[in-house]
Amino acid sequence: MSFLKNYFNFTRRERNGILFLLFLIIFSWALYFSTKFFYTRDETNFYEFENTVKNFYALLDKNKKEKEFKRDSVIYYNKDTCFVNINCPKYEHLICLGLSNKLSQTWMNYIQKGGSFKSAEDVKRLWGMNDSIFYLIKDYLIVNDDIAHKTQIASNKRTTIVQMIEINTADTIQLKELPGIGSSFAKRIVKYRERLGGYVNKEQLKEIYGFTEELYKKIASYIYVDIFEIKKLNINTSDYYTLIQHPYLKKETVKSILQLRKTNGKIISKEELLYNNIITPEDWDNIKWYIEF
Repeated sequence: MSFLKNYFNFTRRERNGILFLLFLIIFSWALYFSTKFFYTRDETNFYEFENTVKNFYALLDKNKKEKEFKRDSVIYYNKDTCFVNINCPKYEHLICLGLSNKLSQTWMNYIQKGGSFKSAEDVKRLWGMNDSIFYLIKDYLIVNDDIAHKTQIASNKRTTIVQMIEINTADTIQLKELPGIGSSFAKRIVKYRERLGGYVNKEQLKEIYGFTEELYKKIASYIYVDIFEIKKLNINTSDYYTLIQHPYLKKETVKSILQLRKTNGKIISKEELLYNNIITPEDWDNIKWYIEF
């Protein structure tokens, strides 16, 4: 007992230290729980950020599907004696027309499930069938066993190979495969593409010297544009010679841009260009795809 008494016997100074330590412990716990009780954490709203990320991945997925569809839409067909009765087709005949395996199977499945067509135009209802594909095969679709008429059409047409072409990456050899496009126009298409930085839509081909509406209609069904291939100009670092080469930037506009850069040091947005009357809203609609700050 004397051992325990001596062990737990504290001096006045030691007792005061223990009491002070206990006070600090109790105060710390009380402060912790009171803070936790009264403090309301500011919950950051991530909805807008999550929605942006979701839209971004949706755009990537859409672009991937479009590229896969365009790849599946490449058409190789032989216009000889390959005709298809639209309501009782054979798989091999659809392939003969140049349809993809996927589209041919879709057609077969539709008929096997009881579907039917009243006219050749109704074929465009099939999933995966677009106007470009339909245009190429419409003369070889039989509705009322009009085989003699179809055969006469085929005898007047040679075997053709048609491939969808992406005009922002195609070279002159690929472009010359398009109907009505020879070496001269193929070179003009590539040269104008280089000056632009790429085509935003295929109708920009009409801006090329000598490119008529009739010629455009001949090739419109066989071409498409990938805007991810666009090459942009940095408006703050590009020199006079680089800027003046762009078809949508006039000489006066380029001079004004360089002067504004010299005055302000850097152009940060389109609003500066509009505010200083360097470009009009209509001008911006044309060049916005090709400018970065």
